[in-house]
Amino acid sequence: MNTKSTISINLESLLDLSAKLNESTDSNYILNAALLTLMGKLRVFRAAVLIPDKDKKKFRVEISKGKCKLKELPAFSIQNFRPFDKKETVEKALLDAGYFFGLPVIYEHNLLALICISRPINSKDLRDDEQYYAKLVGTICANALGSAADKTSLILEKKNVEKQNQLLSTLFEINNDFSLLLTREQIVGLLSLHLMGQLMVTRFALFMLTEQGSGSEVSSEIKFEPLVNRFDAELPADKLRLLLRFEQTADISDTEDTDIADFVKEFDLCITSSMNVQGSVKGLLLIGKKMNSDKFEAENIQFIEALGTTAISALENERLFREELDKKRLQSELQTAREIQNNLLPSELPEIVGFDTAGTTIPSRQVGGDYYDFIKLSEHETLVVVADVSGKGMPAALLMANVQAVLRVLAPLRLPLKEIMERLNGIVYQNTTADKFVTAFCGILNSEGKSFEYINAGHNPPIFLKKDGSVEMLKNGGLILGVTDGPIKHNSGLINLKSGDIVLMYTDGVNETPDADNNEFGEDRIMEYLIRDAGQSASSIMHDQIQAVQNFAAGTAQYDDITMAVIKAI
Repeated sequence: MNTKSTISINLESLLDLSAKLNESTDSNYILNAALLTLMGKLRVFRAAVLIPDKDKKKFRVEISKGKCKLKELPAFSIQNFRPFDKKETVEKALLDAGYFFGLPVIYEHNLLALICISRPINSKDLRDDEQYYAKLVGTICANALGSAADKTSLILEKKNVEKQNQLLSTLFEINNDFSLLLTREQIVGLLSLHLMGQLMVTRFALFMLTEQGSGSEVSSEIKFEPLVNRFDAELPADKLRLLLRFEQTADISDTEDTDIADFVKEFDLCITSSMNVQGSVKGLLLIGKKMNSDKFEAENIQFIEALGTTAISALENERLFREELDKKRLQSELQTAREIQNNLLPSELPEIVGFDTAGTTIPSRQVGGDYYDFIKLSEHETLVVVADVSGKGMPAALLMANVQAVLRVLAPLRLPLKEIMERLNGIVYQNTTADKFVTAFCGILNSEGKSFEYINAGHNPPIFLKKDGSVEMLKNGGLILGVTDGPIKHNSGLINLKSGDIVLMYTDGVNETPDADNNEFGEDRIMEYLIRDAGQSASSIMHDQIQAVQNFAAGTAQYDDITMAVIKAI
């Protein structure tokens, strides 16, 4: 048989090998299959796969066919298929072990493995076509290993996203449940049910602190009021004070801290969680082993911290409302909520090359249901959001905070805009009553391509004012969020922004603001001021609009939350 027909047969087998290897995500299977293929086609009786360690300083023998005494040896540089060099110490060790050729498996300039093979049976060297075949096998193996790693990474990422979504949905439900409870007994009972149901633990304790404690400086006067204790023994206060050193939820099951090690072992403690309200420790949650003795995973600890924070907030609110119902105290709490809400909004907008941006919100009460954000997705992409939650005051503010949390969780996932809106709709629907909904305008601003892809979910259409004076209303989108659990087919729109073009986004608190005679400010006035100020900065455009609205409504109480955001191409 001539060389040409031999290569033809080998190429056919290579196609079968490539298909088989690319179906697998098991790196050992891929390497083993490649090794056996080379041994069969090249007629060699001894072969091995060496895997470099993380620092690329050593090779470990992962797979061997035939007798092999080597287990580990120093790493060396090999970029192409070649015979080993007896002048090099490490390569001579491989020659002495019966290996003659080295085939590097390289993917994206990264050495994944080194395949070592002996001389072929009844021959001292490989023919040119056999060497070419070996190189092709190495390339196929490298691509299959890279593809397997990518698939595995995607699977893990998908699982993590699903876990985060499940955790987020669960926390939404828990938050809603706690917000409906009025008594301490109900709150503690619900906390106990979630600990037992979600984490499968039966031994836990919850304490309220009668004096603030924080960090390493914990007052000896702090008293612990047990709200529930399922450890069947009294926990000593001096040891509980030591646990307040942990400012975050922590797994202490294997602690080496001699001050608490015996205490932890005696009660089989696993988790300690200092329960904070606005920076002050108000409670302490201790959790023992799971019923199945499994370790607490990272998502378990996140859940415990979020559950503890929600529970202690509910308990603290119950205490405050029970002790003080006067107006001054209520106003103080609302002011705190306003500060928290302000912290949820961007303190400063990210710099976007080629664009001037501005945004602000003014609640009609101390807290509001409007929301805007500029969330950096990458060097060139920014998620821009303006949303309006139905209702006013604290209920709207809570839902707004949830919307903000969802978007902040989804943004780093780099999901398509339509999928972001679909997930946001599902969580709003599943965690609110039928009379609650959200109108939203979301877009991805691309500074490199000077483009703006957007979806309008029942929101006031933003105004796209071009430098030449023409106007386009950004209406593409679909239904408001939270009214249906099924998939919503939102249509996206796309505009290109040139120097001097402006996009003005706002909530209905702007156009619907009434004057003393109940006349609305209206879209015509918004357009009038926008055209007048088109040559100004984004900040000046925004502030002039708001000043015009406030002047129009002079002498009347603010009708609704006012929110505005401006993008200007420069």
